[in-house]
Amino acid sequence: MFKVRAITEDQQELTFECSPSEDVISGGLKRDVILLASCREGGCATCKADVLDGDYELGNCSVQALPPDEEESGVVLLCRTFPRSDLVIQLPYTHDRISFQKINTDWRGEIVAVERISSNVARLQIEPKDPLTGEAIKIPFVPGQYLDIEIPGAGVRRSYSMATTSVEPRLDFLIRLLPDGRFSNFLSNEAKPGLAVKLQGPFGVFNLRENGFRPRYFVAGGTGLSPVLSMIRYMQQEQHPQETKLFFGVTHQHELFYIDELKKLEAAMPNFSAHVAIMQPEPDWQGSTGTVVDDLLRHLKGSKSTPDIYMCGPPGMIDATFAAAANHGVPKDHVYVEKFLATGQSQAAE
Repeated sequence: MFKVRAITEDQQELTFECSPSEDVISGGLKRDVILLASCREGGCATCKADVLDGDYELGNCSVQALPPDEEESGVVLLCRTFPRSDLVIQLPYTHDRISFQKINTDWRGEIVAVERISSNVARLQIEPKDPLTGEAIKIPFVPGQYLDIEIPGAGVRRSYSMATTSVEPRLDFLIRLLPDGRFSNFLSNEAKPGLAVKLQGPFGVFNLRENGFRPRYFVAGGTGLSPVLSMIRYMQQEQHPQETKLFFGVTHQHELFYIDELKKLEAAMPNFSAHVAIMQPEPDWQGSTGTVVDDLLRHLKGSKSTPDIYMCGPPGMIDATFAAAANHGVPKDHVYVEKFLATGQSQAAE
């Protein structure tokens, strides 16, 4: 039996035992230490952490969740990490995100609305319900997290980030429609108001960090806007004073959505501005052209201070944003990311 010493982002520590036949997540669960995790299969990156000291064996992981360069630097997925000695790990979240008792992650919901808001994006609105009384409830979550939604009768789940905040009575999901995708077909052919669905979560560690008054730049590609929008709405509710910029981009003009929502946020938040870019616009487009990262670069060049950068979108956008940040002196630990994954994990809207 080995000891796992975990250090949280706010420099608090906890220790629990873990046998060599257990992964770290399972070892914690067995001892009522519930670290953040989701798929438990090495595919979603929710349980990512740094190993500071000790030996371990790493099981199979998705390269999207754990790229080779991160693995070489000691980054692991705890659901695939088996200790071979005592371990010291660094967790990328604060101590209050850890539970020391069993928590409810199984919920019920009722579809309130399904509507197509662009050529390839649907808005799904769900009202959480108490499974016993049927009364409306609120699911507690941190802006940036996601829920698993199960297709009724199919036993198939997909993970989607909320675009709303936990104080709102209904949950909005912005979902990319894919040809012949299981969830896309469900939204097009079966989902309707009044239909009950199973929900599980919340999951994920993509959330706002308290770093003083540094500016916050948000970069979103397509439906990557969903968790980012939740964060910005939370900042509005809590009246955060930081300079805040959103860089939102799509490929084609017919894919654009939620522009009116962004204008409302600009009017309500004196320190917020939204910058929308289209890679292949129509002749009547009067905004920015090119990629969302092109827009980001222009603002980084003119910035007088180094921002925190939060991004969610496809891998190409993520890689380009990391490069832009590095070229303009933004430290890597000031950059926070949620990636699209091809298997339907967080934000892979299928």
